[in-house]
Amino acid sequence: MKGSISKCFAAFALALVCLVQFTHAAPNDPLTWRDSAWDYRSEDPEDVGTQVSIPKVAGVASLTLIAYGAAYWLVFEKGWWEDEGSHFHFENDFDYAMNLDKFGHFASGVMMGESFYEGYRWAGLSEFQSYLFAGLSALSTHIAIDVKDGYSPDWGFSIFDVLSGTLGGFLPMAERYIPVFKYVDLKWSYWINTKAYYRQSHTKVFTDDYCNQTFWASFKLYRLLPAAARQYYPSWLAVAAGLSIDEKVFTGEPHPRREVYIALDYDFEAFRPQSRMARSIVKYLNYFKLPAPTVQVYPEVHWYWLYPIKF
Repeated sequence: MKGSISKCFAAFALALVCLVQFTHAAPNDPLTWRDSAWDYRSEDPEDVGTQVSIPKVAGVASLTLIAYGAAYWLVFEKGWWEDEGSHFHFENDFDYAMNLDKFGHFASGVMMGESFYEGYRWAGLSEFQSYLFAGLSALSTHIAIDVKDGYSPDWGFSIFDVLSGTLGGFLPMAERYIPVFKYVDLKWSYWINTKAYYRQSHTKVFTDDYCNQTFWASFKLYRLLPAAARQYYPSWLAVAAGLSIDEKVFTGEPHPRREVYIALDYDFEAFRPQSRMARSIVKYLNYFKLPAPTVQVYPEVHWYWLYPIKF
């Protein structure tokens, strides 16, 4: 085991050295139509058309309906909507998963917002309109989901679930137009370190496995440094703070606790992708917190070489 850990650490260190060399060369790259370090999400007018295409809009609508149908049949109906119905009711489940589920709804809203944005932009809507309608589409989707939950005997319509998902749906728009989001990324990581959720759950939908999920705020230190200091700091290296919960939430043991982590992170935007396809790939990749050296700082102190993998 010690030999394997040493090999992993050596490989990780070698990768960091290669990335440092690659990153330090980036500031000398030729300038393009945009400042890739500060206006990463802005669209090149030559990349995407600006005239609305009715067939493309119809295509986006059709794919959306197909995706909703597949999600309902594959996940929701077999997960928690197969229960017998009841009268419509509200329920704000503040005690469930120590509220970490609200971060889960937020994360699902983010993925919806990004996907809807790509669809609307491809169909010819303007950049601003695509972001706006993407957020509204995430809102309508979460309302529809929670209305169905409202008729379930085990669940209920949760205003805070809808609000969390809606905020996530508008995050891509915030990252484009609100300056503070140039300095921080919101990320998610998942790795099955405990089967506690799956042992007690009859649905076994991984999105509810919150004791194996961690939600992160990743800070881009390079952009926070004075200009004179940036030449000494790798632009891709970020520091993230994460929040999770322990398995007691699902085992029924007393006193379940939240867990707080501090970790190194990677900012893939620092590699300055120029093509629209490359920027789209990086955009999605940057929502996932990849394994990195991590310290758990609460409620106990632990060191992990490549969290979320615990070994």
